[in-house]
Amino acid sequence: MHAPTVVGTAEVPAPPVSDNAGGERRRRFLPEVQALRALAVALVVIYHLEPNMLPGGYIGVDVFFVISGFLITGHMIREAEQTGRLSLARFWAGRARRILPAGLVVIGVTAALAPLVIPVTEWADLQRQALASVFYVQNWVLAADSVDYLAADNAPTAFQHFWSLAVEEQFYLLWPLVVVVAALAVRRVRGNRARALRGVVLVLFGLIVAASFVWSLLEVRSGDASAYFATTTRLWELGAGGILAVLLRHTERFAPVRSLLALAGLATIVAGAFVLTSATPFPGVAALVPVLGAAAIIAAGRTAGLGSLTWLVDRRWVQWLGDVSYSVYLWHFPLIICFEAWANRPPHVLESLGLLSLSLLLAQLSYTFVERPIRVARWAVRGNSRVLVAAATAMAVTAGISVTPMLRSDVMDREWKQEAAGVEVGVGSGYGAEAVDGGRVPAFVAAAGPVIVPNLKDVHKELSRTYAACASSRGSDTTPRCEFGNPAGERTLALVGDSHVRMFASPIVEAATERGWRVVTYLHNSCPFSLEARVMQYADECLKSNEATLEALVAEAPDIVVTGVFADSTFTGTAAGLAPGVDGLVRAWDALHEVGTRVVVIKDAPRPRDDVLECVADHPKSPGQCSVPRKEAFDYPAHTTVEKAARLAAGAEVLDLTDRYCGSKRCMPVIGNVMVYRDNNHVTDTYARSLRPYIAEALWPSAGSTLSDAQAAGDG
Repeated sequence: MHAPTVVGTAEVPAPPVSDNAGGERRRRFLPEVQALRALAVALVVIYHLEPNMLPGGYIGVDVFFVISGFLITGHMIREAEQTGRLSLARFWAGRARRILPAGLVVIGVTAALAPLVIPVTEWADLQRQALASVFYVQNWVLAADSVDYLAADNAPTAFQHFWSLAVEEQFYLLWPLVVVVAALAVRRVRGNRARALRGVVLVLFGLIVAASFVWSLLEVRSGDASAYFATTTRLWELGAGGILAVLLRHTERFAPVRSLLALAGLATIVAGAFVLTSATPFPGVAALVPVLGAAAIIAAGRTAGLGSLTWLVDRRWVQWLGDVSYSVYLWHFPLIICFEAWANRPPHVLESLGLLSLSLLLAQLSYTFVERPIRVARWAVRGNSRVLVAAATAMAVTAGISVTPMLRSDVMDREWKQEAAGVEVGVGSGYGAEAVDGGRVPAFVAAAGPVIVPNLKDVHKELSRTYAACASSRGSDTTPRCEFGNPAGERTLALVGDSHVRMFASPIVEAATERGWRVVTYLHNSCPFSLEARVMQYADECLKSNEATLEALVAEAPDIVVTGVFADSTFTGTAAGLAPGVDGLVRAWDALHEVGTRVVVIKDAPRPRDDVLECVADHPKSPGQCSVPRKEAFDYPAHTTVEKAARLAAGAEVLDLTDRYCGSKRCMPVIGNVMVYRDNNHVTDTYARSLRPYIAEALWPSAGSTLSDAQAAGDG
């Protein structure tokens, strides 16, 4: 998965000012900042096209954060010094002229055309993120997805790179308000008001940057996945550029030292791009690498003599790339995502070069005919209110275009409903798992034809959401107890474990309720029920939760405990001579057996190919093309761990439903007109419900009758 990034959008030109504290004159144009922008966009684009070539290229976004903070703060401070105030309308209108035109064009074009190649299973996310990008809240959408268990594995959309633009826009809302407060604070100051303004601004900026940096450290250290996208953990990077703008004075002195500073900054950024990886905790401390590197290059300014980078900075192609960097970034990511959706694979090297060339071409066209004309248009420069009204109108129009995927989806939905009208999955229907006949695992039932249920565009919602409120999140150290079924039932079944147990909740609760049983659940996402730590984030919290759950189960002594383990789980290992994971499962199951509880372990479903949803969406009439070899589908650690533990535990039974997913050689993604998977490892609720007769037969061997146990005993 690509780590989404985006370029900065603050202008490089700055008006000349001669009354600064150092007596030096600020330069009208900063070519080294433009060159730094070219470097940053090159890092990001290379990383997205060939991540193995530049594993830390994502730090280009951090370079842009520093640039934007530096330039924008410089503009605001100079206006406040000259006029004693800061016009928020003028500032925000300027930002709208600079950012919105090209950004909205890319969003509109992508929303309209991407559905031609993007699978229907991704249209809902495509539209959601398009709208989030229009209104600059994309970072918070991605932050929420990163901690949402069901959304964490979502494929990147063509709009994911807008997250950092959202961070910048939120920065542009907050930062000028701080300057306004500072200007008001020094309004009555006599003497050097400019110096007083800078002092107050520096204190306020420093407090905000320090708070954001500390928060970033804490969030990254805690393993919070949302830290990558949150404005609160990124604000310090933009703020660092702002502080640099307050303190920095242009000078032509100390040329050798400044040349060394620029070289050190460049070396730091380049080294970070090669050394850092997607596994590096970020932003946190690691973000200091690009932030300090960028700050060093900006602080060095114009250099000359031995070690100077001026010969490179002044190259026409470098300055050109800096000019079009915003448009390059806007276009390149949608092109990559659409290509991968069309080709069902990442680009090869030559294809990457082609995508790069197309990105540069579109960027030049965008810069020439969209960015620059609107930025300098007379009507836009002279009318702040006019610009803001036009911006709001353009955003509304683009938001309307962004619902294009949903409009197309509605048309397809109507067609699907007509085709699927006769397909109702239930006990005795013959669809789903009931279509399996011996070793034959058909994709479709002849009478229904090649129609798939549920609708592929909604399949991502299929994970027993009825029980979502009763499942702990990954970071929790407690597991909730919930009750279903017959509250007065004399017999109790407990459903215990991670989301790979939860995905069978519907058929188990329905079958138990039919028999008059009470059902209690202890469900905890990413936390298999074991007394041995899983190798993962929040392992300690999971282990603590499991210990408490086992204590509660032993006290309650349910008649049956149904549990299971996600097949990709690996464990730390606690007993010599046993495979990792075995001892922790055996101890938990044996403790239940000792209080008279029957333990039934559902063997996890076979693993499909990672892009199973996209593949089936591309081949809805012949989903067998998306099947996987049976051996490959079960080549995961916990499949064998469960079997080894069951052989050692007293009385533990394994419920193996493999033959309801697989033929003798291959495992199917669609069986009996039912989509088996909601993602690359969870079974859909619809298919799980079709497994109900076979689960019930294993749990209640006399399952031919629908009478409750009490009724059966009375009749006897």
